Amino acid sequence: MLVLNSILIIGNNSNLNFKGKIIDAHVHCGQWNYDKFPCKDVIDFFSKKFNSGKDSVDKVIISNLDCIKTGKNNKPLKNEISGNLLLLKSAIKNKKFLPFVVCQPGHGSAENIEILLNKYPEIIKGLKFHPACLDLAANDVRYLPYMKLAEKYNKPCLFHSEVLSDETGNVIRNGVSDPDFIYETAKQFPNVPVVLGHMGLGGDKAHKVGINTLLKSIENDDAKLYADLAWVDWDNPLKPNIIDVIDRLLHTSKGDMTSRLLFGTDAPLGVFGEKALKQQGAYDANIRNIKNAIKNNFGDDANKLISRIFYRNSKKLLNQNFNQMA
Repeated sequence: MLVLNSILIIGNNSNLNFKGKIIDAHVHCGQWNYDKFPCKDVIDFFSKKFNSGKDSVDKVIISNLDCIKTGKNNKPLKNEISGNLLLLKSAIKNKKFLPFVVCQPGHGSAENIEILLNKYPEIIKGLKFHPACLDLAANDVRYLPYMKLAEKYNKPCLFHSEVLSDETGNVIRNGVSDPDFIYETAKQFPNVPVVLGHMGLGGDKAHKVGINTLLKSIENDDAKLYADLAWVDWDNPLKPNIIDVIDRLLHTSKGDMTSRLLFGTDAPLGVFGEKALKQQGAYDANIRNIKNAIKNNFGDDANKLISRIFYRNSKKLLNQNFNQMA
């Protein structure tokens, strides 16, 4: 991950909603490279550190990096049972966690995930896939048994999406996590909500690809695609890609479809981790800058959009009954 040298925080607007509950739709625990993020530390991180003015991170959609990161022989550090159980047992003790169990097509089996779904039907909120770490194209048939489980148990899915670029910055449309590959799989299960994590990670041109795929699915009405904002415009206080996707979602042929956009960060990785937070306040700044950019571009509709993107859309996606936003 890149490290941010400085982040511009645009001044607070007294009419803007800076006192709401937030659901971060893209969070992790576990090990990534040399960094380890135990579940307890992640809970402490969100409980004590992440407050933007009067905002509060109420809940986090979370998955275990131990099941995502590969080690020797390109195998995940922990398998589908052991790695996911670590997170699920923590989630039982703390309602801040909304666990998505990590699936490992090519290494594990859908039967493993069904065992967990049967044992923890209320605790498990969704399924997580990381095609890049699996080195398995997101349209591969090996995802299908897992998607069938998502359909059977009425669970949303979160896919890592990423658009590769060459040395000149031109996008390459054959990466394993390409949004269109995810779209191909999602079309086979049109009732299963599928989130494009990072909205096509890889910079401005990559995010445009993610936006186009999201809008194409809506206009064609053949898949239930969503997108989260983890690492989208993270170093740009004007949030141009976020504003672009909101504007386009507001004006689809199907009407206002801003319900398909979720706030997320990928915390505690990179600048959104605790060490970086102490130095720069990146998480806090990102929230403020997104809200101010929405206010500057959407005027009277800003608070409604903020309420949806930062909280209500995730709540509705998960069909949860926890408290309404204050």
